[in-house]
Order: sequence, then C-alpha cells, then structure tokens
Amino acid sequence: MQPTRSPLEKILAEIDRALDQGFFYLAVATVLTLPDLCVSLISEDARSTGKRYIEWCDTNLGSEFVYVSGDDLWSFRCGVSHNGRFGDLKHDVGRVVFSLPFRGNRLIDCVINDAYIYSVEDFCRNFMAAVRKWYWSNEENPNLKQNIERMVQYRSEGLPPYIVGVPLLA
Repeated sequence: MQPTRSPLEKILAEIDRALDQGFFYLAVATVLTLPDLCVSLISEDARSTGKRYIEWCDTNLGSEFVYVSGDDLWSFRCGVSHNGRFGDLKHDVGRVVFSLPFRGNRLIDCVINDAYIYSVEDFCRNFMAAVRKWYWSNEENPNLKQNIERMVQYRSEGLPPYIVGVPLLA
C-alpha cells in the first residue's frame, strides 16, 4: 500500500489527458522533462544536469527502452525543448518516429534502419510508469522530502503566506 499520493501524479495525469485528447507533442515534450524533475528532487542542490538526466534514464527505464540510451533520451529532450526536433542524434539512432494511434496498430521500441520507432502513447505511459516506480522507491529520501515543497504543484488551498483560500499553481 502506498501511504500518500505522489505530488507527481497531477503532472502524470495531465500527460495522460494530453494523450487521450490527441495532444501528442505536448505529452512527449513533457514526459521527456520528467527525469529532470526526478533528479532535481533527490539532489542536494535541487538541480538537474545532463549527466544526472542520463544516469537517471539508464538506471530507471529498463527493458521498456532497449534501443535508446540515456544519451539518446537527453538528446530527444534537448531537441524537443530547445529546437522543435528530436535532438541531434549523434548517439545510437538517426531519426525518431512516434507512431500515432491508427486502427489499433502499435510499434513499440523498435528500430528500422536507423530510425527509432515507438507508439507515442506507449512511450509516454511506459516512461510515466518508470517515474512512478522511481518515486515510490525514493519517497523516504531526505532531499526529496525537502525539495518537493518547492516543486511546482497544484495547491488547492493556496500557498501561505502568499495567497490563501484560492487554488494555485505554485
């Protein structure tokens, strides 16, 4: 039994809703930032770095992402966040292709020529499952307990002493 609801769940639920509504770019861009959030939560300086992101991916994504490394995912994340493309891909793949829902067909974690192909829904949901598993295995980490308070969250009753009694994203 999990004792409390993870503050990450609201973010993950929004990614799920984006997928359900067909906002696939939004879902992929957001899911690729999750390792940054995770490593920031457990680091002493509450910061992410490329090295930490890569290590998190290599440690936590396991068998769901056989054909890409943490380096590849870092490249995807940087490319989507800063350039509107899936990275410079100097690593294991030359192109990233996310298949969209189409008549129930799915391509999951495969490589064709030098293209990495994954169902957008499965990619995001498998990534989110890894984040959930990571959170529950780290919820007692003292840095996480300290840093979670500064994480952007929905705060239904406000954020004392700033604003009280109204819902906020803060």
